[in-house]
Amino acid sequence: MDASSWDNLPDHIIITILSYLPVSSRHHAGTACRSWNHAFNSPLLWSHLRVTFHSEKDVRWLGCLKRYGTQFRTVHIDCNQENVTNRKITCDFINELARLPERRLKRFIVVFSGMNPYFYAGQEMHEAIEDLFGPPPTQTNVISTLEHVDLGKLSIAYSDKLFLPLAENNPNLRFLNIQNASLVCKVTSDCLLKIITTCTKLVDLRVHYYSLSEEVLTALAEGERTPLQHLSVCCQKDDKMGYAKVWESEFWKALTDHNRALRVSLIFGDYCPTSRIPILLKPEIPVSVLRVENWHPLLYLVRFSCEHYYRTLEVLVLHTHSSPQLDQTLLELVTKSLRLRELHVYCVLAKDTVTAILKMRPGLKRITLKSEKEPFPWEPQVL
Repeated sequence: MDASSWDNLPDHIIITILSYLPVSSRHHAGTACRSWNHAFNSPLLWSHLRVTFHSEKDVRWLGCLKRYGTQFRTVHIDCNQENVTNRKITCDFINELARLPERRLKRFIVVFSGMNPYFYAGQEMHEAIEDLFGPPPTQTNVISTLEHVDLGKLSIAYSDKLFLPLAENNPNLRFLNIQNASLVCKVTSDCLLKIITTCTKLVDLRVHYYSLSEEVLTALAEGERTPLQHLSVCCQKDDKMGYAKVWESEFWKALTDHNRALRVSLIFGDYCPTSRIPILLKPEIPVSVLRVENWHPLLYLVRFSCEHYYRTLEVLVLHTHSSPQLDQTLLELVTKSLRLRELHVYCVLAKDTVTAILKMRPGLKRITLKSEKEPFPWEPQVL
């Protein structure tokens, strides 16, 4: 290719090329010629940013934030939580993000990678995010408020103090994931009710069971709000499970009557008592994702799904024990579940069962199906 032709590439192609480069490489590429420098400084290049804080060198992202932060629409943060320096730089980045003179931020995602440090409570991270969710500084020109917030992979305990400001200052919120990786959830049903009644455009909500209540489900069924499309409920160990009337059929019926396209994800974590799972299952719940991680016999659950959830079930994940009855019932469920696109069974199945499933459902996208015992972890297979 002639050298001059690189200078004549359309801006949108140069921006696409630069978007795949790390910041340091973007800077070098931006000095190649006038058109590439123009693309480097384009707001379109900096509207969606994925940042990693894995070492001290990643402090350079703070300079990028100060220069281009007013153009950010999406910020995805990946922090290696094992190192205290990484956590500090991440908090500094979020604090600066909250103090930009102009704010266009609509999507905010934070994930932790690496091992969770012992006795790490994440208080400074909680406070930094709370600062971003709170009222902006008086000198900040707010052009857009948050519409998408995903904090589903942080191993810190959330509280009402974090999410009440989110509701008060971001009424256009459409996606909210607060299913943290910690076993402790302190977000009360009153706080969740405040979020729902204030943010009436929510279409995707992912919470812990602890935060639900009759009032929350009733509010989600009100006709004035945008219909809810997806509700994910993660059930872990807490004193409230199995006793409240949250799961009574009347509330689910009212919820699905208003939200005709609603799909529900039920996640039973490894600390969820097996004896309580049947109490929480209701035929009226339009379950699209069913995930059970507590390594107990689950034949009753597969039979229940075969009877009530086969019309809506798209993803099934089971950590359980092998048995001929499980193979038989699982085959029946797969036969009836025409929407099924992922199947992950973490126990050994008969070879004939695996063969029959793959023949019956050639449209499966991802599977974890083993006919012979193998060392863990078992990695999903993409078909």
